[in-house]
Amino acid sequence: MICREQDEAFVMVKQHEHGRIAGEIAAAFRLEQVPAGHRREEVLWAVANHDRGWIDLDETPFWNDAEGAPYSFIDFPVVPKLTFYRRGLNEIEEVTAYGALLCSKHFERLIVVSGEDTPELTAYLEDEEQRRSRIQRELEQRRPIGEEELYYDARLLQFCDDLSLYLVLNEPGSPEAAEHPWFKDGFSGSEEFGFTMGRAITAKWRNGRELELDPFPFAESVQVSVTQRRVLKREIAAKGIAQAYAESPEEQVMCTLTGPVAPESDR
Repeated sequence: MICREQDEAFVMVKQHEHGRIAGEIAAAFRLEQVPAGHRREEVLWAVANHDRGWIDLDETPFWNDAEGAPYSFIDFPVVPKLTFYRRGLNEIEEVTAYGALLCSKHFERLIVVSGEDTPELTAYLEDEEQRRSRIQRELEQRRPIGEEELYYDARLLQFCDDLSLYLVLNEPGSPEAAEHPWFKDGFSGSEEFGFTMGRAITAKWRNGRELELDPFPFAESVQVSVTQRRVLKREIAAKGIAQAYAESPEEQVMCTLTGPVAPESDR
């Protein structure tokens, strides 16, 4: 679950919903510099389903007593989280081995960046290294993976994941000073896309419905819809998180991803 706190409520977005948004972002991403022989359909499916391991977990949210808030993907206990990571990767591999390779590498990067270190994480990383080695051997026999191809796809997944997270972790229309600290210096790794000319892609809200990206990663403006629930704190206190969440209606929040406004002199 992805959560952000308001004065009177928690706004909650399912992880797989965030993944769906990431998939739409990937489908709209500008196509220049895509490596030859690219596995486009497999990659788009993998990006949209990279968090499918959370589907069952997010049906009923859990309460974190220590934080006085619902558990989110950030602080969810390690052992069950890794169990469902594995399950999700197994399901992805049933559809696309290359997609499982890509998502496994993505999760490894997230774990390394987090700095967490437990025996369970060590075992998970070792198991996933074996998965990736097996997949690469199998694919080499059928359709070898180009180093440039895997590198490009890993960056694409990282960017689409980050931009989708930006949309759900930040309050629409919030000023830059209030944005989530993960994105204050732009989207990490985005400076390596050729069209950015070495600049990290940054985001800022123009208003509550338009998010400006610079450099702009799409051929035209992209509209996305976020399905969320606003769960009131008073309802949680009265009924518990599970019932309060189940009784909170789903909301659709629309957002348009757009490029920077050209200066008056350029119009």
